[in-house]
Amino acid sequence: MGDDEQLTMDLGVERTEWGKWVDPERRRAQAQKFMDYAGIHEIPSEPWPEDSPEVKRLDPIVAELFPDLATAMGPENADMADAFICFMGECFIRFAGAEWIEYEWPGEEFTFYPQVNPALKFDTYDEDEITAWYLMKSMIGHPDGMFSDLAETIREYAGYHIEKRDGEA
Repeated sequence: MGDDEQLTMDLGVERTEWGKWVDPERRRAQAQKFMDYAGIHEIPSEPWPEDSPEVKRLDPIVAELFPDLATAMGPENADMADAFICFMGECFIRFAGAEWIEYEWPGEEFTFYPQVNPALKFDTYDEDEITAWYLMKSMIGHPDGMFSDLAETIREYAGYHIEKRDGEA
């Protein structure tokens, strides 16, 4: 019996699908899976700069994994799509003060998961909420490269986060 099952028995509560998905250890392990696959040793201390060698190296790796949305959403790619989504989330959490929230489930064609629809809520003045599905959809096939687009979006939201934090200081 695993710790989760024991906890459920001890407390008499059942973990929700969202609770299972958002579990920090699960997300960290999945993010690490993508990083291992892509040869990323660690998330840098600052967002990847424009035209960095690592971003250029990662663009074809990510494009091969997710050449289009149908491939990214295919059941055979579910684990790696989840790993990449968790990786993106860790980057936005670190650089933009984001947090994962449970967004209304829109039906299976607009989410990567059968029962949850994770979204990132950004610590910005607007407190944008962007679903994982939308982030992936908007980056796939980006003319500058999918990872380049991710790095640009991270830099953008990191800037908004700093503006908000500095404005509140």
